[in-house]
Formats: sequence, C-alpha cells, structure tokens
Amino acid sequence: MASERPIQPSDVGYIMATDEEMSRLENQHFVIKDAMGGSLLLQPIDLSVGPLRILDSATADGTWIRDLTADGVQPGTEFVGTDTDPRKFPENPPTAGTKQMVGTISELVKPGGWVQLIEATNDLSVAKEGIAMWNFIQLILDLYAFMGVPEKMADQLKPWLEESGFANVQERTIDCQIGVSNPNPDLARNGVFSMNVAVTGLVGFGSTETLFKGQDSKKIFSTLIEDLKAEMVSTGANYPLRVVWGQYPA
Repeated sequence: MASERPIQPSDVGYIMATDEEMSRLENQHFVIKDAMGGSLLLQPIDLSVGPLRILDSATADGTWIRDLTADGVQPGTEFVGTDTDPRKFPENPPTAGTKQMVGTISELVKPGGWVQLIEATNDLSVAKEGIAMWNFIQLILDLYAFMGVPEKMADQLKPWLEESGFANVQERTIDCQIGVSNPNPDLARNGVFSMNVAVTGLVGFGSTETLFKGQDSKKIFSTLIEDLKAEMVSTGANYPLRVVWGQYPA
C-alpha cells in the first residue's frame, strides 16, 4: 500500500515534491497532450502490434501510462513507471537511481525500439507576453545554473541521442499554451493551476537556497507567485517544449 504521509522535497531529492505536485503534473499532462495535437507519441509506433514493453520515466502517478492505455494497446503490453517521488509506490520501493541501473539510455531500448524525450526550451526570447513569465523562466535558468544543468538542455537532446547510437532522430518544437491563451477553457484552468504550483515550489526552493542575489531580485521574486497567476489569467503565455525521438538500430 502506498504511503500517505506528506512528502517533503528533502525526502526524495526532488525540489517539487509537495502535496500538490501530483495534481500539477496530471493537469500539465493534458495541456501538453493538447499541444502535441492530441497525441502522446510523435514517433511512428504501431500500438496495435505487440505486446510491447513501454517505460515511462518520471511517471508521477502514472497519468501518461493510463492515458496511453486508453488509446488502445495490445493485451499483454507491459508498462513500467519510474520516479524519484515514492508517494504512489509501495512501501520500501527499490531505491536504485536510473544512473545506477543503466549506463546509457541505449541500454533501456531493445533493437528497433524508440525513445521520446520532452523538455522545455526555457527561451527568454519567447517570453513576450509579460514580465512575470520572463521572470519565471529566468528563475528556472538560475536553478539550472545552481544545479549544474546546461541552460540549453533542450538543444542537447537530439545530439545526445545521436551520440548514443540512435537513428532516425527527429525533433519538433511545440507551442504549449498556458492559461487564458489556451482556447479550451478546461485546459486554460489546468494551465493556471499547474503554473501556480510550479512557481510556488520554485520560489520556495530558491528562497531557501539563496538563488535570489541582490535586493532587486529578491523584490521581484517575492511577488512572482501572485504576478504570474495574474498574468496567466489575463493574457496567458506560450511555453515552448522540445520533443525529440529516435530509434535504436535493429
């Protein structure tokens, strides 16, 4: 039975591990699916052939798996979900991290199999809708620098797959409409909620880790939660995502 005790970020090494995070990821899932044209997979996989074995890394509560299953898969298809946040997992789950279990991404995929990766571009040049969205992206980039993550990580996904031996590697940038800019009222509300939970978690972490340097930065981020929510409700925003996929040679 899954544990119901409140999870703190320090418990799992994930700075967004709060009680609302699962709901944020579920809401965000449907916003991203809409941006991908209603499809969860951009690579040419025939789900009617199988049974298949499908891994969802960073599965959270398994929303992506359940949604893909609803699209129709062959009986016997095996789904595996992994995550650093244990709230939806059994008591005392395996604790080995991905890096401990596999050396390279190619070890996860059988010959002829596919990998799909999705990452936000976090490009400040597209944050034209309002200053709060610009500040939100800047906060993410500051966090990347703090954690030693490449600022242009999305740009590195395609060459990373190619260097790992994948073929037929392709990429597409999709426009993810957040808040009122999304014409679907339900998805617009989902986007506002997801963005509010995300910025709340990031601001909280940034405050404790002193990411905000200088009085101007501290003042800006002290009102960012309220400012970004107001911006999502009044104008919305475009938050581009990079989707990259490739096939491991047979």
